[in-house]
Amino acid sequence: MNKTHFLFLLLSFLLVSCFQKNEHQAQPNAGKTNTISIIIDDQLWYGEVGDSIRNKFASPVLGLTQEEPLFTINQYPAKLLEGFVTDSRSIIVIKKAATDKFEVKTNTKALPHNTFRIYGKSNEDLICSIEMNSAEIIKAIRQTEIRKLQQDNQKSLLNPAIIKNKFHIDLQVPTGYEYMLHKRNFIWLKKEIISGSTSLLVYQIPLNRLMKNQNVVGNIVRMRDSVGHYIKGRETNTRMITGEDYAPYFSITTLNGKKTFETKGTWELKNDFMTGPFINYAIVDEVYNRILVIEGFCYSPSNQERDLMLELEAIIKSVRIEKRQ
Repeated sequence: MNKTHFLFLLLSFLLVSCFQKNEHQAQPNAGKTNTISIIIDDQLWYGEVGDSIRNKFASPVLGLTQEEPLFTINQYPAKLLEGFVTDSRSIIVIKKAATDKFEVKTNTKALPHNTFRIYGKSNEDLICSIEMNSAEIIKAIRQTEIRKLQQDNQKSLLNPAIIKNKFHIDLQVPTGYEYMLHKRNFIWLKKEIISGSTSLLVYQIPLNRLMKNQNVVGNIVRMRDSVGHYIKGRETNTRMITGEDYAPYFSITTLNGKKTFETKGTWELKNDFMTGPFINYAIVDEVYNRILVIEGFCYSPSNQERDLMLELEAIIKSVRIEKRQ
């Protein structure tokens, strides 16, 4: 083999290796929960456009005991190749262009991944597009985060028999949770973490009990407080109640195809110091003539409540109600 052939083969090998490396880098990795990458020029990031982004995507999460941003944002200059940003499942590209454009590209295969592109002719056009499309972007990112958490949970699940036999539902609860209390129409599961715990409650009440008047929010609070005596602290005469300092956040959604009342707020232990956030889903299940309630709450004074609550939401949203024979 002469020197020319050798150099040609060496160059070919280096090019192929470089290409394979770039292809590998271009694939999104698992990333941290609730983390997004923003690709934008520094000049835009440190101006009004950046302020608009932070106002929408780093606004405080509702219903937590401590202020945390909706997403953790990592900013990269636009000169960086988009495909090389691999530290999150969601990438937002914002830059000036000859024409206005908003584009969403979602990969729902092996690893959920979103890329959002916002192009505009001016700063005003970019800000307008951010304002108009932020709700859609936030919804898509949250759905992706929940889908990824559910994929992770499916790798090792708690035996579903007890919950299924009692409530006629499939609920994907990951291993690590233990049954703390098991009553006729009530189950409490708990998982210990480094600086606290996360909990799941599953229970049911008669359909007419929640719908007996127009004050659904008040009925949900009374319903929560009525089962709160099951959740006790270390001290005597303690029980869990809905936090009294702030009114809960209430909305109507759909879960497993059924009308559902979603309530977010804070809980506290009466006559104790413990407190934390909760998310409560009251599912109107007319087939079984009941309100099926699935709630998640956590106690974590030194950890991020935001991410723990999303993990609980992912578990709750895995619920599937059996069809009645």
